[in-house]
Amino acid sequence: MLKTGRRFVVNARQLFTAFTLFRLRGSNLLYFQYVYPSLIMIVIFIVYHQWAKSYLIIDFNKVVTSATTLMGVLVGFYIAALAAVTSFPNSNLDNTMAGQSTSLRERSGGKSEPISRRRFISILLGYCAFMSIIIFLAGSLSSTILIKSVYDAPFFNWISIFFWMVYTWMLSSIGIITLLCLHYLIDRMHRD
Repeated sequence: MLKTGRRFVVNARQLFTAFTLFRLRGSNLLYFQYVYPSLIMIVIFIVYHQWAKSYLIIDFNKVVTSATTLMGVLVGFYIAALAAVTSFPNSNLDNTMAGQSTSLRERSGGKSEPISRRRFISILLGYCAFMSIIIFLAGSLSSTILIKSVYDAPFFNWISIFFWMVYTWMLSSIGIITLLCLHYLIDRMHRD
């Protein structure tokens, strides 16, 4: 039974390989992984709660519908870009990155190993593809399910706020990682 349970966990872990992004270590990667998406989420919530109710009327259903439509297109783009990067015949892509090279921390043991540019870009694109699928599914569910209660309980308001915080963070994260990936594809990939 224990062996079956362990096999289940190991196989299930493969479904979440896209989160390898958060095992990357580099001099400035924390900004792209956590700081920038969190700051964007906080700014959006502050702006919304301070000024939007007075000056702007935001239709969240349209925001979710637009983001869901965009994510439906981006899934295919990210997967095609991932396939192109992994098969692109450029020897520079197989070198480790110059300067303080980015490394990948192993799941167990905590050791880190330097990675190639190809693997780095693949990890970025894989994360973007996975997150766009999650955002697409969350947006599709959100537009079809309305959480409401006959009771006036603040619990349901907190569920809604939590959903919007997570959704905004995910959108911010995929935007930041896409821009980082574009930076490497446009500029850094072609350097020695």
